Amino acid sequence: MVMHLFIRLAFRITSLALKFALTVVVARMLGFAAVADYGLALAVSVVSSKLLGLGFSTEMNRRLSAVNPGDAIQDARRLLLLYCLVYVVIGVAVLTVRSGAGFDWFRRIPPGVLWGAMLVAFSEHIGLETTSYVFSLHRPRLGALLLFIRTGAWAGVAIPGLLTGMIVSIETIFTLWWGTNVIAALAACWCIWRRGLEASLGQPVSRKVGGVRSVWVTGLPFFVATTVLSGLQYGERFLASSTISADSLGRYVFAWSIANAIQTIAYATIVMTAGPRLVRSLSGAGSDFWSTLRISMRSALGITIIAAVAILIAYKPIFHVAREPSGSRELTMLSILLVSFVLRSIADVYWSGAVALRLGKQVAIAMTVVAAIGIPVEWLLVTQLGAMGVALAHLAASTGIVAILAFIVMRVRAVPETATANREAIHVP
Repeated sequence: MVMHLFIRLAFRITSLALKFALTVVVARMLGFAAVADYGLALAVSVVSSKLLGLGFSTEMNRRLSAVNPGDAIQDARRLLLLYCLVYVVIGVAVLTVRSGAGFDWFRRIPPGVLWGAMLVAFSEHIGLETTSYVFSLHRPRLGALLLFIRTGAWAGVAIPGLLTGMIVSIETIFTLWWGTNVIAALAACWCIWRRGLEASLGQPVSRKVGGVRSVWVTGLPFFVATTVLSGLQYGERFLASSTISADSLGRYVFAWSIANAIQTIAYATIVMTAGPRLVRSLSGAGSDFWSTLRISMRSALGITIIAAVAILIAYKPIFHVAREPSGSRELTMLSILLVSFVLRSIADVYWSGAVALRLGKQVAIAMTVVAAIGIPVEWLLVTQLGAMGVALAHLAASTGIVAILAFIVMRVRAVPETATANREAIHVP
């Protein structure tokens, strides 16, 4: 297990190094305005990935993590077909709106940027879905490899392309991005198909409990919570886009991209495997759920703190490479974001625990409350403090998220009958 952890960590660090190098090269070759476009496209793709899940993703992954996932794999195949249909419908709708009267602002978006960003959003979603299915089927090594292909391999191609002048626009980078996602998604689908054959030939099939509709009904609260959470992850930059210059926003996105590395490392090495393990721990006696949660929490905290310290030590050379000032103001902004992402990493572990315990309704209500309180606070910080306020807004959101998730999950431990009811529900695939 330790070796597998190091393999995943190596993949993720390499991927992050490539993505960071890409951010630096884009800043040097295309300018910080292009970095801002890249950052906004990233935000759109992440939020879209959650919205396009349509409420199925969380419960689908929980069911695939069960001991006998035969029926869940059948439902997953149907869902992938549904997602493809949704992409077509959205594409036709956007084309209709773009060509219609009264949407001049929409037509001002360059076609390459519009369609490239849309394909990135679609491919990020299908790549995220299929890769998470692989992890949920307890194939962590293959999942880590596909995750690396999706998040690092295309950046490794884009960097020399930019440096040699073969790539001269953000549109080409988008093409590499969505194309690699499609390749990884096809490989993941092959793995799911093979696992489905194994389940149908060698294992007893679990009883049906409503199929795709049951997945949607059970997962809908988490869909609402995930959508709100995504907005809280990226909302501050959308607020800032209308109040600060593109150059200042690009510099914030640059610092954000560096700090985000610690959450990304923790998610790929700890959280992606912690979720399936937490579900499986509840499908047995359930006695090791809290110890599994505690171990995952310590591991995530340890990795993020080490990564944050390493970034603080190396931040001057990193900023220098990007021709970015590295004074006290830049250090302060980076430090705020590092603390924020440490909190986000802890929140990811509590989120996995909430999914395993099927606490969707509580989490959905809690995230809505956090957003209702947090958005006005974020707006005030952004408008009053500029780029530094954007970083503080991110930290404020992170603090609210981790506090409410920790309260919800640990409250189950304090109420044994609730934990018992949820454990019994886990046996239903």
